[in-house]
Amino acid sequence: MTTITLSNVASAFLKRGDEYLLMKRADNRKFLPGVWSSIGGKLETYELNDPQAACLREVQEETGITADQIRNLTFRYVILRRYCDTIRQNYIYFGDTDAEPTIETDEGELHWISENELLDRTYTATFAAMLEHYLTTPDTERLLVGVAENDNGSCRMVWSEIQDFDVDI
Repeated sequence: MTTITLSNVASAFLKRGDEYLLMKRADNRKFLPGVWSSIGGKLETYELNDPQAACLREVQEETGITADQIRNLTFRYVILRRYCDTIRQNYIYFGDTDAEPTIETDEGELHWISENELLDRTYTATFAAMLEHYLTTPDTERLLVGVAENDNGSCRMVWSEIQDFDVDI
């Protein structure tokens, strides 16, 4: 029987005007070298029930931007995918800031990318699908889960809204 492990990640896409703060991962990184990404990383054990706290910690560690410099931080997506024997679960937030990054990190280089150039970057397949969905479905009130499916070697995302409901037992 195959053992499946879990990897929980929290990410932020910070917007300033019509630009988004992205990271181009360093070419010497073991995981996803040279790929564009949001700001974020793995949840610490004590953050497993609070992905927003992990997101804010990662943003501060990688950019120097603090929680009080971020407005309208909104939980928009949960992305699920299987990578080998790991289920990767990514909690994705979007927010606004006027702050500039104040630190450098060995993770990669930070860049402000205009919204009309956002899809012209190399992302993971799941992030590319999520960003395309985000840009074409601007409903900020819905929390969506995207499940990555293998469609003949390509990524296809299946989107569902995560809703609350009452059930009589």
